[in-house]
Amino acid sequence: MKDNKKKIEEQERLLDHLIEYGGRQLIDEEIQKFEDLPEMEIPKDLDDRMDKMFEDAYRQETRKERIHLGKKIAAGAVIIIGAASVTAMNVKAFREPILNFIFRSSDDDNRTKVDIRETDSIEDQFEFGYIPEGYECVKENYVNDHSYIAYQFENSNKNNIYIYIQLNTDFDAYQNMDKSSYTKINKENISYYFIQGSNNKLLWYRQNIIFTISSTLNETNMIKIAENIKINN
Repeated sequence: MKDNKKKIEEQERLLDHLIEYGGRQLIDEEIQKFEDLPEMEIPKDLDDRMDKMFEDAYRQETRKERIHLGKKIAAGAVIIIGAASVTAMNVKAFREPILNFIFRSSDDDNRTKVDIRETDSIEDQFEFGYIPEGYECVKENYVNDHSYIAYQFENSNKNNIYIYIQLNTDFDAYQNMDKSSYTKINKENISYYFIQGSNNKLLWYRQNIIFTISSTLNETNMIKIAENIKINN
């Protein structure tokens, strides 16, 4: 029994050696066949397409880098132009060309044209030395090429004072206005016209300007507002 078992084991080991040897021989033969193959030449069409593919990929990467760099340069330019503009805007001679550069359009016919008038700033042309306590300016309107200005002052109770200013009006036009319903009040060489109603009105003329105040304030307060309006020429 033992002898038979021993013979079987020896036969199995021999078979393993034969399989291992045969496998090595087969592998060596296949490698040799592969090494004996002639060198394969890549077709020109495939080679050209591969070259183009790599060139396109390179161009795309280069373009991305340029765009990224361009964004950095543009951001820097905006900062520089912004800083320069702040300085230049303080010089009247530079304001108009700078604003027209900012607002320019590719379509010349539809181009936004900024025209700056040499009045320092029409918004700063008038100062109100007296406005009753509790009122704040909540709105300013400039119409007709800044020839007509309306200021609205309001308090916490929603009471309003409206001051209307009409610029560059000759005295004859002012004289021809209907003032029959107004009461005339002369103070310091200025004639004020006051009319009482649900909203009282005060009208007067000064330096080619027609002023009108409309509010629920009494005559005294409205004349005090009028007397303390300073015109910055």
